[in-house]
Amino acid sequence: MNFQDYNELMIDNHLQKGEEIITFCRASKLKNIQLLGDFMEEWLSTAATMQLKTSGSTGEPKIITVEKAQMLESAKSTASFFGFQEKQKALLCLPMTYIAGKMMVVRALYSKLNLICIEPSNTPLKEIPEGMQIDFAPLTPAQIHDTTNSGFIKTILLGGGPVSLELENILQSVTSEIYHGYGMTETLSHVALRKLNGSEKSDMYKGLPGVSFSTDESDCLVIKVPFLNQTIVTNDVVTLFNEHTFVWKGRIDHVINSGGIKLHPESIERKLTPCIRELFFIAALPDEKLGDKLCLFIESESYDEVQIQHLKHEIANILDKYEIPKEIIFIPKFQYTISGKIQRNKTVEYYKLSKHH
Repeated sequence: MNFQDYNELMIDNHLQKGEEIITFCRASKLKNIQLLGDFMEEWLSTAATMQLKTSGSTGEPKIITVEKAQMLESAKSTASFFGFQEKQKALLCLPMTYIAGKMMVVRALYSKLNLICIEPSNTPLKEIPEGMQIDFAPLTPAQIHDTTNSGFIKTILLGGGPVSLELENILQSVTSEIYHGYGMTETLSHVALRKLNGSEKSDMYKGLPGVSFSTDESDCLVIKVPFLNQTIVTNDVVTLFNEHTFVWKGRIDHVINSGGIKLHPESIERKLTPCIRELFFIAALPDEKLGDKLCLFIESESYDEVQIQHLKHEIANILDKYEIPKEIIFIPKFQYTISGKIQRNKTVEYYKLSKHH
């Protein structure tokens, strides 16, 4: 595919071509539309590649170089899965600084979608113009906690983080078709999807057309995407059913080996969501007897004794015996990446340092 053929973009019902798009975006008062203008300036340049920044959730953020033609191939596979039609309305309420926002624009270029732009926030659905039907909306899990106006959206694609059991339960009453995408900057957005609600609801991710999966010796997912030059070895531990389907268990760098038992923090966190209001995560601290002990870190001032006993009681009812935290640790403020993801390791290191002082 020649990226130079894709130079028309409809933004909020206005069709622009080439340089007009940049001028239109620069004139906007909205920061994300101005950033969309920067992206389009890069897209319309003669360079066949562009640089993307990874989010830093798998390690230090890094810059990778991708071909614009590969971005179009990714947009094509999404378009064929969801059956996009010209002039369908697609929501852009993800920041243009990351892959998800950029890929939504490439999908709009490829499928001639009408991009409805709303400034990124945790409650973008409140801003949908009254009575407007949206065909497709990529959102983060945080953005769908408030389901106001979700009835105006035909299809929602969630990405950028795990979906808690509590949120999944809330979404069962939403009429939109909701999918959870699996992917990363390196795969140019999602390469697999699972249905989150309705009769086809499943924990299993299915690869997009042409994508195949295998695992390495640590049970980490290995991805082969037809339009990418190399296979991608991830840090994600999965149960592989066949080369097209898998269930995600957690990240290898988060696995806790406690007294010889391997525990996946993400699976435990999913179960715990209903009983902890604050942000929290599961991680390990060194332990003389077990090697590593499983601990629950909560972003909060310390609970009082009654609240702690109540929480321990709830936890004991929800978790298997090996999954029960040996210690509950309160930290007033976690460490975060620029994109707002919790930095578990840094938070734990910070806690260890503060204990020694």
